[in-house]
Amino acid sequence: MTQRSMRAGAVTGLVLLVFVALVRLQPGGPDVARAVDDLAQVVAALLAAAACAVRACRSSERESNSWGWLAAACLAWGLGECLWAWYELVLRRDTPFPSPADAGFLLFPVLAAVGLLSWPSAVLHGTTRWRTLLDGALVAGALLILSWGTALGTTVRADGTGSFGYAVSLSYPLGDLVLLTLALVILSHARHARAGLGLVVLGLVLLCVADSGFAYLTAVDGYTTGSWVDAGWVGGFLLLAAAAHLHTAPGREVLRPGPARMESTPRALLPYVPAGVGLSVALAGQFGGRRDPVTLGAATVVIAALLARQLLAVLDNRALLVQVLAAQHELEHQAFHDPLTGLANRALFGERLRHGLELHRRDHRALSLLYVDLDNFKGVNDTLGHDAGDLVLQDVAVRLQAVTRTGDTVARLGGDEFAVLLEDGGNPHDVASRIVDAFHEPVPFGSAYVPIGASIGIAAVGHDEETPSMEALLQRADHAMYDAKRAGKAAAPTRGEHVPHAGARHAVAALTARVRWTVG
Repeated sequence: MTQRSMRAGAVTGLVLLVFVALVRLQPGGPDVARAVDDLAQVVAALLAAAACAVRACRSSERESNSWGWLAAACLAWGLGECLWAWYELVLRRDTPFPSPADAGFLLFPVLAAVGLLSWPSAVLHGTTRWRTLLDGALVAGALLILSWGTALGTTVRADGTGSFGYAVSLSYPLGDLVLLTLALVILSHARHARAGLGLVVLGLVLLCVADSGFAYLTAVDGYTTGSWVDAGWVGGFLLLAAAAHLHTAPGREVLRPGPARMESTPRALLPYVPAGVGLSVALAGQFGGRRDPVTLGAATVVIAALLARQLLAVLDNRALLVQVLAAQHELEHQAFHDPLTGLANRALFGERLRHGLELHRRDHRALSLLYVDLDNFKGVNDTLGHDAGDLVLQDVAVRLQAVTRTGDTVARLGGDEFAVLLEDGGNPHDVASRIVDAFHEPVPFGSAYVPIGASIGIAAVGHDEETPSMEALLQRADHAMYDAKRAGKAAAPTRGEHVPHAGARHAVAALTARVRWTVG
């Protein structure tokens, strides 16, 4: 929770202490304590309804729906409590059970559940749907174990209230079980406790505990106004009011868009807390000789949901690992390959060349470096545009790869500069000749044909030669390439001229005369 949420919780706790002191110690007598108890519940419920309604008016459409339903739920409960207080404070007689007040009380979990289901969240959609449903089964089974040992089990075994009263009594713990399950599951899957969700869930927990306590005490004929469960209702509604106020108060925290964050560890483990407690209670009952079939069935559901949840987690982790490895491979490829041509970039070529020189130094393996620079490439961009230039570069990359071996490294060093690294005895002159042959065909671009001309410089290191530095080898190949350029470029198209097929062949025929082989 945020600091403001913690402060709101602290203030609520302080108010509750004062409330409990006034009700339990009865400084003004039993009648005053009863009036304080009833009126405090009415005020807390109506205050929560008003705060949720204000927030609904000031929120986005999706949040507005959620807070609107919560406001209606609080209002229904508050009206029910007004009827209860009317019986006790005005008519001065015990409230009958069931009574019209129970209609308002029982509407609360129904309306609040609708509000939770409409909460801005993706927990019931997409790939998280099955995980959410399993977590729901996990929490519901655990809460059933706990409720069966207290409120629900006692209510089921009670009699003397008639069939209608029996149904009303059962509705309290059953409604609380559903509402509490929804609240815990939604909170556990929230990426962050946005919009006061943490305080909302904490308030609903207090209200559900109070309702279940009321159902239990009613079943054993032990409830009176001023009971400890009344503090749960007052505290729960005050927390709902605080959650709504945190959004509308000046200086509130604004959630800005950004990358999705993983759910926090405490919230991710939240469904396992009631599961652990419920299984512990069931296990204690089995060893203690209280082998109840309902408890055993609920425990079986919890264990099955746990196993299915873990299996789903394993499958999710495996799928995530595959995605991470694919993303890592893609990042590595992008880091060491030219995005336009797909060839090795300068960084990868440098690593390969450094490795080749190290093998020459250690094992005297021969290697050769071909430096290829396209002729008049700027004219292609100026005449036909950069799209044509990109197409030429991509076509050159394909042709260079076609005339080299799989183990050779073909790289684009930048612009219109390419390099080929030959290892394991590759003949650089043969490769240069194949490059010349590969450049016979011009590159088609629409209705035009773009001829390919290049100057190639070669630097070779034989078996018995001293291993040069990488900088020295690159410099030798670069000088050889410029020697080839000074010898005369191949014929190139003039601006706007469509060069025919035969002209392209003639252009690259002159290229062979400009291949220089520099040997260190």
